[in-house]
Amino acid sequence: MLLTQTATANFSLERREQELTLEQFRRGDEIRLGEGKIGQVYRGVVQLSRIQQDGQEIISGWVSTNGVFGNLDDQYILERAVALGDVYVKRYTLQDIAKYPTLARHFVTQFSDRLVKSQRLLTIIATSKVEDRLKDFLWLLKNDMGQKVEDGVRLPVRFTHQHLAEAIHTTRVTITRILGNLQEQNLIYFDSDRHIVITNFE
Repeated sequence: MLLTQTATANFSLERREQELTLEQFRRGDEIRLGEGKIGQVYRGVVQLSRIQQDGQEIISGWVSTNGVFGNLDDQYILERAVALGDVYVKRYTLQDIAKYPTLARHFVTQFSDRLVKSQRLLTIIATSKVEDRLKDFLWLLKNDMGQKVEDGVRLPVRFTHQHLAEAIHTTRVTITRILGNLQEQNLIYFDSDRHIVITNFE
């Protein structure tokens, strides 16, 4: 009986997922979910940041395939989501989570994983030496979203020097200098699409 109920619930969830529209966003588009909605990334990478009460924006992480995002924890701190390339997103409601336990478990796992990554990012930002900060940050991106290529791990998003500077709280000029040093040490290079490929980070 329990197996039958589980199979029925899974079928019902699959049918619900088929009903949802897959929305496309271009690089730089802000993704506004609306109140009581949760976004799940079907493809691409979304950058998340927090808008503090004083208006300051702080990058809090990234969400890639199957990851979820939305304002659930603090109505006074707004979360901003921006597409870092072509991104496809499905929107779920809080009612969906209440109705489908499998979906709820998946989303809780994803939000917990995001919290851990945000804590890691805060630890990196607290590092005093900027070069170590950037290397640790690239290592985090490598493990979070990197794609294996023949001679290293490629970041699927074209991070600009300004993106990197904002993420680790330094200047674009400093990032440019350090990236040049890392290239000279053969630790990274830029491919033909200007994506960073990490070759020797452990």
